[in-house]
Amino acid sequence: MSANKIEIYRGDTHTITVTVTNADGTAFNLTGYTMKLTVKTNKSDPDSSALLTKDATINSPATLGKGTIALSATDTNKVAGDYWYDVQIKNANSSDVKTILLDQFNILQDITQS
Repeated sequence: MSANKIEIYRGDTHTITVTVTNADGTAFNLTGYTMKLTVKTNKSDPDSSALLTKDATINSPATLGKGTIALSATDTNKVAGDYWYDVQIKNANSSDVKTILLDQFNILQDITQS
């Protein structure tokens, strides 16, 4: 299993904490950045066809390089299956965009339906 693979039961809440680091392993300063999760059926699908998009909260202080993505039961109430996700950061003051994670996003079938 990949270290960045996400597995969530359908309809469950889930929190994803993302730590962004520089090449030397130090924390990336996220001041002025936004962070976003996008989940798609196929990597090449247009953004308009995304199964899920969710903005992260940049944790304080931003100099620690951490963001939190809180998924609600509604966010994960999708057809069970194997999908793809990425997490990107974008600087609001420039055109700097970085993809920091890309891996599988699996929604597992649960038993309880309510």
